Amino acid sequence: MAKHGSLICLLLSFIAISQQSCVSRLGRPEITGVIVDYNKNPITNCKVGEALTDKNGRFKLAEERYNAFFLTEMFAMEAPPLNVNEFVEKQGFEKDVITIFNSRGGGQRKGAKYKIDTVFLRKTNQSFDISALLKNSDWKLAFTKQADTIYLVKNGFKEWCKTDRCSPFYSEYQALIDNYYTGAKNLPEGMIRRTIDVRFDTEKSPLKLNMICEYISTFDGPNRPADTTNTKGNYQVLNNTKMMFDAGKIKQLTGKYNISAVDLYQMKLIKAN
Repeated sequence: MAKHGSLICLLLSFIAISQQSCVSRLGRPEITGVIVDYNKNPITNCKVGEALTDKNGRFKLAEERYNAFFLTEMFAMEAPPLNVNEFVEKQGFEKDVITIFNSRGGGQRKGAKYKIDTVFLRKTNQSFDISALLKNSDWKLAFTKQADTIYLVKNGFKEWCKTDRCSPFYSEYQALIDNYYTGAKNLPEGMIRRTIDVRFDTEKSPLKLNMICEYISTFDGPNRPADTTNTKGNYQVLNNTKMMFDAGKIKQLTGKYNISAVDLYQMKLIKAN
């Protein structure tokens, strides 16, 4: 009997020490936001993770935490990563995902919150008026080494893009404009960055382009200064599926393109044969 009593005491002691040796980690912060369609109408009863949106399209996901052994965490010498993936689903709309990643985010204290603000959910049969989408708007342009594909990103893209559906497009765009940070090799030898701003007015008005090219700079030199090209061209949308694009002095971009990958703040043009 005494032996059993000792074992029980040891077990209780072990449990007590184990509980005291645990540290609380963040599995998911409290997430709040609003789900709307492309006309900014709130979407009710939209499933976000385990929650449903209310009549105003608002949702709230509770904070989630877990316990980790202190000794294990101590040997790791840093807080664990935070990786959250919450699906957004509603019949009649394309499925999407809200992703939150922080390489050391798991170390945040209790009460962590993440406000995603507004998420635009795309209908499965979403259509666009290309001329209206471009009219009186400012975009950034990137193109491939062969100048056979153009990526267009509308100003405000980052504020609009809150989910996994649109983020890959921006990554592809960045790889085309920056050899230095992305490690890509799309730009000509010696060039590290090329940014192009485009102003679309109406189809009867001139198209305005501003291109800035930056080059490798070394201590020994000689170094080539950045150069700027300001030019005008024009554009015409054909049957909402093709575009005649005249880029003025940036002659390699002039041509006829098929329009694809269209969304509120993005568009891809693929040169037609």
